[in-house]
Amino acid sequence: MLAELEKRLDGLEWEQARAAAAEYVGLPSPLPAPALRRAMVEDTYCFVLLAFRGNQSRLRELVDHPDNRPYELPEDSAPGATTEVAATETANRSTAGLVVEAGKALNRWAAAGFRTVDPETYERRTAACAACPELTEPPVKWVYKVVMAKGSDDRVCGACGCVASRKARLVSEQCPRRDPAEPDLTRWGEPFAV
Repeated sequence: MLAELEKRLDGLEWEQARAAAAEYVGLPSPLPAPALRRAMVEDTYCFVLLAFRGNQSRLRELVDHPDNRPYELPEDSAPGATTEVAATETANRSTAGLVVEAGKALNRWAAAGFRTVDPETYERRTAACAACPELTEPPVKWVYKVVMAKGSDDRVCGACGCVASRKARLVSEQCPRRDPAEPDLTRWGEPFAV
């Protein structure tokens, strides 16, 4: 961790450090735990966070980046994470960032031959999403209006910003959160791949 940030966080409890780091870089809510852990061990990542201080859309992309997943711990997704927090994080994602992530998902799906999961897998995945505290209503952004058909379930995963019912159908996708009871598995009950 760069000395500049380390000095600010010295002596703080974990939750206080998350809040102080977020305040220092200019985010309205505590820095996600995986992002702070990564900043603590990767000076380059920490430097980039500091370089974009005050740029909320760019910071949101950095703290929600998939490369932070290896720094997740089971307690990060423990019960007690509220839907309100998930809704705030989803609403704060930039539209450009969501479009980029959707493009990556489309490329993965194309590479998998545009295959979808069998009905049993889809049912298991959507049931897990429905029970997840991070499932929330979509924010008012045009990107969500473009993809939704009338009458479809448009609720969004607060962890990744995807429309859960769409993501659950794709063979090439995985749940971004570990199962609190079995950290080697996702909340969908599938192996967690970093």
